[in-house]
Amino acid sequence: MTRPIRGAVLRIAHVVVTPAFAGTERYVVEVAATQAARGHQVVVVGGEPDRMRQLLPPEVDWLPGDTARAALTSLRGAGRQEVVHSHMTKADFVALMAAPATRGRRFATRHITAPRGYGRLARLLAPLVRRALRAEIAVSEFVAGELESRPDAVLLNGVRPQQPGPDRRRDTVLVAQRLAPEKDTSTALAAFAASGLAAGGWTLTVAGDGPERAFLERRAQELGIADAVLFTGWVDDPADLLAGSAMLLSTAPAEPCGLSILEAMAVATPVVAAAAGGPLETVGRAPGAALFPPGDVEAAGRALARLAGDPAARAAYGAALQDLQRSRFDLPGHVDRLEQIYRR
Repeated sequence: MTRPIRGAVLRIAHVVVTPAFAGTERYVVEVAATQAARGHQVVVVGGEPDRMRQLLPPEVDWLPGDTARAALTSLRGAGRQEVVHSHMTKADFVALMAAPATRGRRFATRHITAPRGYGRLARLLAPLVRRALRAEIAVSEFVAGELESRPDAVLLNGVRPQQPGPDRRRDTVLVAQRLAPEKDTSTALAAFAASGLAAGGWTLTVAGDGPERAFLERRAQELGIADAVLFTGWVDDPADLLAGSAMLLSTAPAEPCGLSILEAMAVATPVVAAAAGGPLETVGRAPGAALFPPGDVEAAGRALARLAGDPAARAAYGAALQDLQRSRFDLPGHVDRLEQIYRR
């Protein structure tokens, strides 16, 4: 039996092999910063350089890792670690290849439902990567059920609690997600059109970018709501948008967990979400959660219209979501449970 990790201070390396900055990278930044604030020695490999350096505190070392080769060089150079925590498939392979240098226990978080490895060779090696892990973690029961084998733990994301500020909400429905087919943003546009809110002066803000942006802009024209829809492009930190919007609309039919949903809950922003995937385990725990069948434009539109027309119910629902986030999906509690997995 493998002995548990001892000692108050851990040397922890987080690896995410990507040149981008999106939900997974934001998660890594938040967790690494919290671990460093608790006295652990933390290094992060990968992610978009400028954003990672800007958002990580000075106590966290950042090393380049936009490609597998660069990440492997950085991780080997970081030296011995007690914990090597990889995020996404490429990072899992890099962590295994760097094992002779790091000599650390390897942990992996599965943030999405896709199989580990896309090419034929990667698929063949995937079982070896899995067996070499001390523990595999899924971000939701939904993700756990979609993987090749049951993970060792399910740990839903946590976000920082937010202090209440001045009420500056506008009559705006916010969509904060990548504009890709799996997010089904076209349903969000159609639901807003079906709600009739545009005629009442409401707006729809679409914060995100991706391959479907041009199509969605044309779709807004076809639905006759273009004048009420704002496409902002990618927003690194949507906190102000979330706090200033009356509602968040999430339409993905297979959302693994939904970081933007948890961030909306943290600022008491009501959430209208597709009743599938991770949202059933987060916002779906609230009594009277505003959920609709995935792809059901009319049901989503009715939910938006109902909340828009009842400010008191909207405020009560937002407060209930905030209480739920603070009790079950807070960042300190998430990091507590993560450290328990490391040491187990």
